Amino acid sequence: MIKKLRKKHLQIWTALAVLLPVGIISAWLVIPPAAKDKLLQPASARALPVILKAYPSRVGFEFNIRTNTDTTQFQLEWVNNQTLTYPTATIYQTQLNDGNVQHGRLVGRIEARGSYYFMVDSTFKPSYNSTYQLVLYDFIHQKNMDIIKL
Repeated sequence: MIKKLRKKHLQIWTALAVLLPVGIISAWLVIPPAAKDKLLQPASARALPVILKAYPSRVGFEFNIRTNTDTTQFQLEWVNNQTLTYPTATIYQTQLNDGNVQHGRLVGRIEARGSYYFMVDSTFKPSYNSTYQLVLYDFIHQKNMDIIKL
């Protein structure tokens, strides 16, 4: 190698010796933090203080109707005791003996194990002649997973 090429070779290797570690360190610094497990459901409200009606536990879940002390607000408390085998479950309120969710009203979506609280109207107030039911619906497979009379 002639002197001119040796000098250029030294300059290139010196630049690489400086730029390569700087590039590696700066790339390491800009790595975003690991994504946490996030639910699609927004952060749930706090539970209302009074359990108006506790329904018998089902396999994998239980639910209650909650209210405040002056019974002006109602809330559906849904507790998943186990991880769902169908990750796309939604809860609909429909008329009694009508399992078609297109005729019903969406209450909310449940995903992972845990407690979910959905603000509902006075039609959830327990009575002996309730004309409503809850339908647990899997919208990907388009089938009813469970139907519960209120």
